[in-house]
Amino acid sequence: MSSIQKFRLRNDSFDMDFGTITFNGKFVFELSESIPLETWKKIGIIPTDNKKKVISNDLFEYLNTRLPMDLRKKGPTEKLDYIKSQGLRVTSDSFYLQQA
Repeated sequence: MSSIQKFRLRNDSFDMDFGTITFNGKFVFELSESIPLETWKKIGIIPTDNKKKVISNDLFEYLNTRLPMDLRKKGPTEKLDYIKSQGLRVTSDSFYLQQA
């Protein structure tokens, strides 16, 4: 992966941004300043451990379970291509990713 990929974490039900997810060789999730941690703990899809920012060396540690089964074992390029085209929507909640 040669370039930084940045996405906004959106929610259809609330029509707002909940934070940003960046793939830059690492996975970086930053919760929006306007979202209280207590609220995020109740509705969030990415565990934050009482922090507004999560960094992981595993690009898909937090998102792999949201991918279709056949994509979960593929490489980062295929997964990012899918996220860019589909927004990583799942039927269980209203969260999705939108390229920033």
